[in-house]
Amino acid sequence: MIRTVSLYQRFIFYLFILNITDWYFTSYGIQNNYIEEANPLLSSIFSTNPLLALIWKCMGPLILFSLMPYCQSGWVRHALLFTVCLYIMVNVYHLLFFFFFTL
Repeated sequence: MIRTVSLYQRFIFYLFILNITDWYFTSYGIQNNYIEEANPLLSSIFSTNPLLALIWKCMGPLILFSLMPYCQSGWVRHALLFTVCLYIMVNVYHLLFFFFFTL
């Protein structure tokens, strides 16, 4: 039996990938003193161990992926779409910053 992947499961996968790229750009920027982490919780985690920040950032999409089949509420799906769009903007910001200021 072939199981198809729903649109929202793809959004969660995209969110997972966007979180990893956000972590990479942020970690690179912090290590090279280009930026500081704006989120106070992640700032303390980054100062402890950047890999812990990666684990923290990946846990959200993984938990959401496991709970999505049980959640049929429309607002949750809209919030997921909003979050993916927000992380796309954050990653575009990172790309523009590194393109213009680090080359």
